[in-house]
Amino acid sequence: MVEVLTLDDVAEVPVAEPVDARYGAAAALLDKAVQVGCTDPQVAYMLALAHKRQGKTAEARAALRKIARPDANVFLQMGLLSLQENVVAQAEQEFARAWQMDNKSFAACHNLLMSRLTLGEVGPALELIPNAVELTSSREQKRTLTLLAELLRYAHNRTTSGHPTDLPVFDIDSPLDSMTQAEERRLLELGRGLGHIDTAFMLLKTLAGARTGSAAAQEAYLECTLAKARDLMHRSSWTEAAWLLAPLAQERWAARANQAALNNLLGCCAFLTQDHGRAVTHFSTAVRLVPNDPRLHQNLALAYEFNEDLLQAEVHWTRFLELLDSVSLPVPPDFPHYLQALEFETLVRVASLFAAKEKWNTVLNYLQRAHKLCPDDADILERLFHVYNHAKQPNNARKTLDRLRALRPDDPQLDLYEIDLGEVKNLSDIERMLTEIERIMRRYPDDRRVEERAVNMVGNVIPLMGSLCDQLTQQLNKVVGQVKHLPRYQVDWSALREIMRDLTKEFQKLRRITGKCMPLVSNEEHKRIVRDLAEHIDQKIDTCRSMGG
Repeated sequence: MVEVLTLDDVAEVPVAEPVDARYGAAAALLDKAVQVGCTDPQVAYMLALAHKRQGKTAEARAALRKIARPDANVFLQMGLLSLQENVVAQAEQEFARAWQMDNKSFAACHNLLMSRLTLGEVGPALELIPNAVELTSSREQKRTLTLLAELLRYAHNRTTSGHPTDLPVFDIDSPLDSMTQAEERRLLELGRGLGHIDTAFMLLKTLAGARTGSAAAQEAYLECTLAKARDLMHRSSWTEAAWLLAPLAQERWAARANQAALNNLLGCCAFLTQDHGRAVTHFSTAVRLVPNDPRLHQNLALAYEFNEDLLQAEVHWTRFLELLDSVSLPVPPDFPHYLQALEFETLVRVASLFAAKEKWNTVLNYLQRAHKLCPDDADILERLFHVYNHAKQPNNARKTLDRLRALRPDDPQLDLYEIDLGEVKNLSDIERMLTEIERIMRRYPDDRRVEERAVNMVGNVIPLMGSLCDQLTQQLNKVVGQVKHLPRYQVDWSALREIMRDLTKEFQKLRRITGKCMPLVSNEEHKRIVRDLAEHIDQKIDTCRSMGG
């Protein structure tokens, strides 16, 4: 004979043992009973309850399904399990089955009523309230359900043509006038607990209209409006969310935190509809109301940034970074070192903003801070190398390149970076650089990254080649002009030939460089510029030679 342990027997376990362990012991014994062939439905039901107490919903449901002829209590427990799993539609069906099998069960009726409200089925929920009122023995529950029915009937049957946030006006003899603060509190808890935002909004808005003098009712309604607007934003209905919230922005009775949340959401709506000036206004208001929330400073910084006010953006990025270390923020549980990663990404973002403005010293400040957070991040070292180059700090650039080589020992692009360390001022520098690029490309013929980097480097010196050609052309034109305006006997032909030979050599060197340059460029515009430059140089070489060069 199998000995059956009831849940009452579990109470004999010593108090020092965790509660879950007591239910675990009960579940183990009950499961053993089922395995040896016990078919008593009470055993399976008790096993399901033990699993449920441990939070093992799948095991609890499996135990309930072993009951051959499930009654109303079994379906009631299945519905409760579905609620734990947040599958409300399934819970509603299971509660409906329990209510169908036992229409005297207040638990089945009440849970079915609340499930339907959570699903937004206000009409079917209203139909159940008289049954729930009749079945409960609690005067408090009867009163709460009666008031709930009054609120739902008024909200469900009344249509308004005004703004969604306009509060309803009740008749003087409304039954809601006699509501006590305790009853109001219970209705507020019920409304806040509904998972269906539109039903909660309808209920709390109606309650706020009935309780115009209650700060708690007004705050609950405002909080629900914020939640509804946030839901609209998640569905990309930003204009609709802004329209919903706009009238409430003028209210001054709300708590500062709710006013800040309201302005923050309005700022987000304006930002997402690209009205960056209005976004700045709303985010600024939110920051004044709650000055130590880093998230608000982050939003304001982004709004200033997109409003092309980089200096003000930096002020709030700086404040955001300061507050990250001093304020406790909710973080994703599955994202280790979230705040450090957020700080790092912010520093990199702000550095990029100032890099676009070529404020290299400011860029260095942010990148160096990012490097301290992630000293082995090769991408940050690479960016630091380029910024040191732009900032004319070759020693720091070389040290950074050495560190980068240690992290990327097999990266052929670093050979090209070595060339970047040399300053390019004249034709000899350009020729030396192109020779090195040719050598590296021959060493890595199939490396796409090397090819792309080499093409960019060559493209960057094409303007310098044009400038040097213009300088040589100006010298040639000056000499030619002088010769044309002097009598032949006054021209020092020996000196002229010497000058022309020197200019010819320089033009020939530049022509040789254009020949090296042509196979290294892929951009059609760059090719056209180099071809035009080569033709121009050929003409100037002919001119020099015609004058004795």
